[in-house]
Amino acid sequence: MIAKTEVKEVGIYRRSATVYRAGVAKLEAGRNMLYVSGMTKTADTGTFLLKFPPNVKAANMQIVSLDDAIPAEEKESERIKKRVADLAYQIDTCNYMAELKKSNANFSYRTNITLSEQQEYMDKLPEQLLALHKEVKELTEMQEVLGKELDEVAKDEAKPLILAEVTVDEACEVPFLLQYQETAGSWAPKYEVRFAGVTEPLSVSMKARIRQSSGEDWKQAKVTLYSGNPVATDKIPELQSLQLSFYEPPRPVMQAPPMNAFMGMAAASMAAGGAQMMQASAAPMMDMNAMKMMSAMQTEEATVSEEESMTAFELPGLRDILSDTSGNLADLKNFTVDAKYHVLCIPKVSDKCFMTAEIVSTDWPLQPAKASVYLKDIFAGEFYINPNSDTDTFNLSLGNDERLTVVRTDLPRKTQEALLKNQKKQMRASRISLVNNSSESVDVLIIDQLPISTEKNIVVEKLVISDAAYNEETGELRWEIKAEPKKEVVLNISYSVAWPKDKQLSERHVKMKSVSSGSSDISDSGEGRTCKCGQRGVTGKFCPSCGAVMEARG
Repeated sequence: MIAKTEVKEVGIYRRSATVYRAGVAKLEAGRNMLYVSGMTKTADTGTFLLKFPPNVKAANMQIVSLDDAIPAEEKESERIKKRVADLAYQIDTCNYMAELKKSNANFSYRTNITLSEQQEYMDKLPEQLLALHKEVKELTEMQEVLGKELDEVAKDEAKPLILAEVTVDEACEVPFLLQYQETAGSWAPKYEVRFAGVTEPLSVSMKARIRQSSGEDWKQAKVTLYSGNPVATDKIPELQSLQLSFYEPPRPVMQAPPMNAFMGMAAASMAAGGAQMMQASAAPMMDMNAMKMMSAMQTEEATVSEEESMTAFELPGLRDILSDTSGNLADLKNFTVDAKYHVLCIPKVSDKCFMTAEIVSTDWPLQPAKASVYLKDIFAGEFYINPNSDTDTFNLSLGNDERLTVVRTDLPRKTQEALLKNQKKQMRASRISLVNNSSESVDVLIIDQLPISTEKNIVVEKLVISDAAYNEETGELRWEIKAEPKKEVVLNISYSVAWPKDKQLSERHVKMKSVSSGSSDISDSGEGRTCKCGQRGVTGKFCPSCGAVMEARG
């Protein structure tokens, strides 16, 4: 017999899902050959798990196809095909009768029919043809419905079945559970950040965008989302010997660099678990002013719990997770976070000013994700939030601030030679002009820089930095000022660079160790860490591939 199952519960990871299905099997006393349906074509068939009541003994379980379960003539698809063929015959018959009636209306070669009989025939012909036309239309519509049904049935019949030999002492109906890993399920976090004013904390709503393309809709299922992925791996670390030797510099060889020095690193593969079986117990339109007075719709949050290696978000109630759609959204968590608001200007990079919220990294213990930002319920844009574990704070952009105008001008460089020291010395200067065009004062953070020497023979000497906070390690200049209405703020920067006159200077921009603006990039002084999922070079607190929390550095 074939026992059907329904989805009852789903545990969705960042890149896979665990599906729990329930069914009932009608068994005869003794040995039964039970075929269990439900797994999709995208399921990992090597991970299925069947659970029966204790009175059921099961053995010899394997993955089979429908052809192994029933004869071809007993398939539902074959029954539908026969019905479609019968309809096609009826349609052909109706069309033949219509053409025959039309040809019989030609009386030119018939002499044994009276004029009254001819008139009677012609009077009835339109009604008869109309009846045949309606019948053909109805049969065609039935044929189209059956065609769609045939497509769905064919998809179901192509799915794998589980064959299990089960034994019971007496005839009975028993419930059972089927569990397996679904490869076509995933979810990703998404934030909504709302700014109410500079005296209010940011209001954050963490949501989940759930996707699945298994080909079936998960209807009225209990859904739990997990912040990571299953992390079991078959690769056990090995300790290699450490050898010391004298360094010998390589001999220079003039040759072109190889086209592909490195072809990439393969991600660590997950070990597929073998098929298993466990014995267990079954289980009317209003005006705009009125609409603006309305508050945002309140939705029930998920229940959050900390598992051994990840966070679980249990969604309230039962949900429909539709296949092949991006409209599966769920609310996970709402919270507020304190922020220091200011306008950020980096005129050396951009002539735009950005309203930003400076947030303490530990106050945002969530995964990197896109965020829709709203300024007093007005959509400001979508940004990527990625708090960096190696910095105390990070800046979240709240969009362009058009109240301010900033211009940075580089003045002509002056170079002179110092013959006694065999050096060149260059004077460099810049001017930053900031104007507040609004009617209220604005807190502004302006960032610029001085170059950093990486050679002892290159000497950088700061001259004028207009009371900026100077970071000698990174060369960063910071001004935290209050821009008064309709007034101009002028900042001057000047410094000198001295170097041997027989050398040429090379300027190269590298990422600073601290995150100055935005939060879409992360930096790290090392090569990063390797996540349990196999992702290499991770420098933030969360793995960008699976979302798992990275272990702290030793």
